[in-house]
Amino acid sequence: MKLFKWDFLKIIRDWKVRILLVSLFLFLASYSAFYQDRSIVLPLEELRSEYEDTQQIFHAIPQNHFDSAAGQEVYDKLARQQSIIGMQRYILGEQEGNTVSGLENVVSDYVDQGLELAENRLFFYEADDFESQELLLSFMPAKAEIENDLKFLTYLKEHNVDIDWNPMSPSLVLFNLVNIVAGIFIFVIAAIFGADRFSRDQEFNWSISQGIPYSWAHQWRQRTFISWGLIWLIVLAGICVSYILSTLFTDSGTLNYPVPLYSGEETVYISIMQYVILALLLTMALSYIIVKLSTGLSWVFRNIYLTITIVTAVFYLPYVFALTGPAASWNPFLYLQIIPVLEGSWESLKNVTVTKLIISIAVLYIIVEIVFHFIFKLIPTRTGKLERRRN
Repeated sequence: MKLFKWDFLKIIRDWKVRILLVSLFLFLASYSAFYQDRSIVLPLEELRSEYEDTQQIFHAIPQNHFDSAAGQEVYDKLARQQSIIGMQRYILGEQEGNTVSGLENVVSDYVDQGLELAENRLFFYEADDFESQELLLSFMPAKAEIENDLKFLTYLKEHNVDIDWNPMSPSLVLFNLVNIVAGIFIFVIAAIFGADRFSRDQEFNWSISQGIPYSWAHQWRQRTFISWGLIWLIVLAGICVSYILSTLFTDSGTLNYPVPLYSGEETVYISIMQYVILALLLTMALSYIIVKLSTGLSWVFRNIYLTITIVTAVFYLPYVFALTGPAASWNPFLYLQIIPVLEGSWESLKNVTVTKLIISIAVLYIIVEIVFHFIFKLIPTRTGKLERRRN
């Protein structure tokens, strides 16, 4: 415990570490304020565009194609689609939730209308008897997108959650911030924090153990844990402060709001709270391995910039292994990127799942441990007399 305290104080008293920790906290804590300055397209504007597209359909399709029985059914559903989109625009414009107080019987419910709209659009994909089906579908979203809309709206209905009219609501800002942290951001932070852990010891021949037997491997694990703990103490604090600050800008949104999660064969919807917990736990586990790698490389190379470059480059390895096709789904290095797994960006590789991600993290941890077990044994340290640190 005494050696752990000595190591902790040695790291925390480093002025570079303090600057990095403060900078990291300020960036994360102020993210919500920067996010408010983004140019976004409001859902209300998207509905306005869909309404105009529906009007164009009636002008694009020859009128006589609506004369048949199939054409008449398509016409009725298109007219209903235009009516639904108009009412949804009004509901979103009022910003009261899924309906408008006092007008429930007039504008109905946003989610119920959305479900009907999605089912009508799926009907168009089955309307093979309609002469202008191909032209009609050119105005429609992709079938997979419509099916995802159905899942999204079903989740809202089952969990009694209101549609969020504001893309900058605190919950959605939190969702975006977590995705940023779980990307290359955490690789860079982990690389920077670990890159200097051993360089000065070997440069000045310090003996951290102060004469007590203390293996390099033990020092490696201890310094990794300290650096990792400091990173996540600040990251979690910064995320919490950012979320609290974002609630000062707007009071809309809920942590129960659904977001997509790729489950290996299809997309499912879970709450933002569930997604944040899952993404952060996976990122914490993966970042521990990255800090461990960075700390170990600082012992091997004793060059901060080379270590940071190598560790950051590791982030892009999945793109190389993705080229190998479906076999890559069993390659643990593919899972060095968490967000593509959660979003389904590797969907073409088949069966890229969260379960495999968890297994891969465990495999990567074992690989790093084995590699550095031999490195610490086979690579000699700098020769020269070890000295006690005098300050």
